Amino acid sequence: MPLSGIIAVLLFLGGLLYAIVSGNWGIGAIVFSLGVTVLGLDQLRVAQSRPDRAIGWVLVLTSVLSIAFTAIRIVIGAA
Repeated sequence: MPLSGIIAVLLFLGGLLYAIVSGNWGIGAIVFSLGVTVLGLDQLRVAQSRPDRAIGWVLVLTSVLSIAFTAIRIVIGAA
């Protein structure tokens, strides 16, 4: 398994465990979304066809939006 895959798995599990243990679901969601970003960037790097690149772009864009919306919720105190 390449290093980026290991990093993505650690971020996935780390985000979930942090959210469960601490009760802070906002930071857990941000960490989990960083794992999705790493996975999407890795997909873009190894993509050989247009549909594969589309999957990578969807992963990256949705994770970036998730991070942005969660950060806004944390700033205004809703999360």
